[in-house]
Amino acid sequence: MDLLDLLPFLREQPVFIQSLAKDIVPFLAALLLIVILRWLLTWLLLRPLRKLVGRSSSDIDDRLLEASVSPVQLAGIGISLIVVTFVFAFDAQVKNIAVTIGRALLISAVFFGAMRWFEVLTLRPDVFARLTGWSIPERLLPFLNTLVKFLIIALGVIFVLQELDFDVAALIASLGVVGIGISLASQNTVANMFGFAAIVSDNPFKVGDFIKTPNVTGIVETVGVRATRVRQLDQALVTVPNNALTDAVVLNWSRIEKRRLDVTLTFTYSTTAQQMRDVVQRIRELLENYDDIDPETVMAHFVDFNSSSLDVRVICQVLLPDFREFTAKKEAIFLEIMGIVESLGISFAFPSRSLYIESTPESAAGQAQADEEEAAERASAET
Repeated sequence: MDLLDLLPFLREQPVFIQSLAKDIVPFLAALLLIVILRWLLTWLLLRPLRKLVGRSSSDIDDRLLEASVSPVQLAGIGISLIVVTFVFAFDAQVKNIAVTIGRALLISAVFFGAMRWFEVLTLRPDVFARLTGWSIPERLLPFLNTLVKFLIIALGVIFVLQELDFDVAALIASLGVVGIGISLASQNTVANMFGFAAIVSDNPFKVGDFIKTPNVTGIVETVGVRATRVRQLDQALVTVPNNALTDAVVLNWSRIEKRRLDVTLTFTYSTTAQQMRDVVQRIRELLENYDDIDPETVMAHFVDFNSSSLDVRVICQVLLPDFREFTAKKEAIFLEIMGIVESLGISFAFPSRSLYIESTPESAAGQAQADEEEAAERASAET
């Protein structure tokens, strides 16, 4: 039906107003119909789902429904746009454009809904392990979640561009060339991101561990996508690129299960053989029966005649990974050893040097002559 038959008062208007009305009125009517259909479709879909979800005690379905509102509204716009093209007598070119845009909106709504649902569900280690049999560290989850969302967006863009008749292959090829340039310009950043993935997957250290590398020694505070922050013993905060950490030798002191006690005791040469046997035996017995010491690792032996001492080497493994506890245990052991040494009447040696002076015959004759001269002077003085 002609618009002038529906609106007879337009026949009394000038020709340019009639032409303008023929273009604007269908557009406004189509826009109003799109709004009504969008509201109607959203209401018909979401209202029964809200009632169904309200009966559940879980909050996941509520969150999924709320995440679906925007994608459903976007899909309603696409469906309404397609319906409007068949209601109004638009020309073939306009109808083709409208249908193409409507289908692109439907595809966008599908991928948008997938991304919103993934934001609600995300990757959880327990669910992922149950579904795939693989375990993923907690620290890797933000990186993986971002990567999955990026893939969903990328796939959605590709499908939408295909629907809009873009040459996706040529676009991907051009993006590949641009990507090569970007990767060359930001190769350090990419290397650090792969370093982060290596740190998380290999797990050489975690936040709170005390590590030592050729460049830094301290406690790990954060492990980021680009760099790791380490608090040194002087409380300086050092930011180390992840790539440097993956290529370096990392000593993790927090992962040790026991600490080695290795000390050399020095005694004076006045120590007798029996005293040496007794002190070695009693030290060995002390360590073998001491708490938090592995008796299988205890070694106490007389090992060397040093220049100024008799050396006894004591080695054992203390089952205390914490450095403070190990230091306290080491102090207690040393005090016990000092008690053993004192009870046996042995003295600890310290670096010393003896100096011997010998008199030669010439020096002895000269000394005798000097003594005779001194006696003669004393006798003359008395007279």
